[in-house]
Amino acid sequence: MKLRLVILFFVLVIFSKADFCLGIVENKKISLDEAINITLKANPKVKIQQLNTQSSINKIKIADRLQNPSIETFQNIGKAGEGNPQQIGVDYTIEILKRGKRKDYAKSEALAALDDEKYYEQVLILNVKRAYIDLLLKKANYKVLKEQQDLTNELYETAKKQSEKNAIPHTEVIQAKIALNRSIIYTNVAKSEVIKAQNRLNATMNTSEINYDTKEEVLNDNYAALSTINPLSEKLNFEKIKSYALENRYDLLKAKQEIESAQYNLKVVRSQLIPDLEIDGGYAYQSKGVSSTGRFMSGGYVQVGLTNIPLIYQYQPEIKNAKIEIEKAQLKYEDIKVDVIRDVTDAWEKYTIARTNLNFYNRELLKDSKELLTESRVSLENKKIDITSFLVSKKIYLESMLYYHEALAEYYDSYAELLKEMNALDWNIENI
Repeated sequence: MKLRLVILFFVLVIFSKADFCLGIVENKKISLDEAINITLKANPKVKIQQLNTQSSINKIKIADRLQNPSIETFQNIGKAGEGNPQQIGVDYTIEILKRGKRKDYAKSEALAALDDEKYYEQVLILNVKRAYIDLLLKKANYKVLKEQQDLTNELYETAKKQSEKNAIPHTEVIQAKIALNRSIIYTNVAKSEVIKAQNRLNATMNTSEINYDTKEEVLNDNYAALSTINPLSEKLNFEKIKSYALENRYDLLKAKQEIESAQYNLKVVRSQLIPDLEIDGGYAYQSKGVSSTGRFMSGGYVQVGLTNIPLIYQYQPEIKNAKIEIEKAQLKYEDIKVDVIRDVTDAWEKYTIARTNLNFYNRELLKDSKELLTESRVSLENKKIDITSFLVSKKIYLESMLYYHEALAEYYDSYAELLKEMNALDWNIENI
């Protein structure tokens, strides 16, 4: 019996310490800025883009490399060595006006890779913002539906008591019960939507060890906390925003850099028409046995010549292709420029519509729907209306609150998209 107790004790100890090995998922609340920073540091795709940039930087050194020398020897064997020297030396090729052109091309390619990395980061930032805002929206909807469930439950309990006193017909109790059951279903669905939205946020952030959650409990009008300007602001100007985007969009900067890269590549290709300089030099000697004087003789030798002279093949196909690449890069730039203008225009229109709708909710609908619910509840308590009329008022209020949250989320989302299309690193862009 004692042995069993000892074994059981050790088993419990082992399992109590197993948590440390199995990797417990930690729950942690973070702000939007923290979510973005974590994503940019931890996301493997961001690291891949950064490695691509590093690889492009390394190619600059590769382009600037010097040629390696060759060591050679010239040995005469037998009678052929009589009167002829033996030689050992180094052969080295010097490229003329080529390394600099290759290096300029590699630098341009590295800058294009950096722009590509930054553009990908902007897209990822937008996705994180959208996932974060969507989670807050689902939380806000769940809170409203839970409050409505509590109110409906309170209404149902009150209706039962009044029905028992024959103060109201039993049909109103049935109506209240149906409304309560519907409210419970809606609340459960809303709760599952919160869980799914949180999973989407963590999937976007590419996290597994920690289960991140929003710092805010619900979606609210603390615009600065979500990197958004107040919807009442009228300082933004579309022409300035478009101009800013055309100067700062990373995909457009990359396309412009690709034109420059293609132009540098043409110079690299044309530089093949320039011959290279080949220098050969070393040590020569004759031993006593083969020397015409019967004495050991030694000295040096130097040979200079031109190599890779483009007499037979003049690289015309490569030059034509390089020119074609320039034309393609220019066409690509113009195409992306049109896309940028279109993207910024669409983002601006979505933003202005979302701002108008949100301001309308804040000025009119939200206040009126809250007032309607309050007045209806007082009227129900004073027997001025029946439960059916109150449920209609409650439904109007519930729909108004849910639509308000949708409008608020759309405003946050449209502003985040506008920042992305502009490539604005500072969210407070009122004075650009």
